[in-house]
Amino acid sequence: MLVLSRQRDETIMIGDDIELTIVDIRGDKVRVGISAPNSVSVHRKEVYEAIRVENEQAAAFRGDLDTFHSGAFPRVASGGTVPPAAAQLAARTETRRVTA
Repeated sequence: MLVLSRQRDETIMIGDDIELTIVDIRGDKVRVGISAPNSVSVHRKEVYEAIRVENEQAAAFRGDLDTFHSGAFPRVASGGTVPPAAAQLAARTETRRVTA
């Protein structure tokens, strides 16, 4: 693990197109701004893990799709499903995507 020290408004580059900027520091909390291409998913680790678990469960599903969509997994506009645990975590998150 690489450990770097940064102050407010300083940036760390990951590859050529991902920037991590220290936005604010208050006590023991650090706010980090992440600038990444839309093709790169950015999640807090607990949300990422919930999505991963739900995807594994969905991949292992062998039942009837009508039962699958009967309310256990809500439909979304595109016809796909939203993993319940991931949706609940995301709903409690103060995540914002800011475009410049």
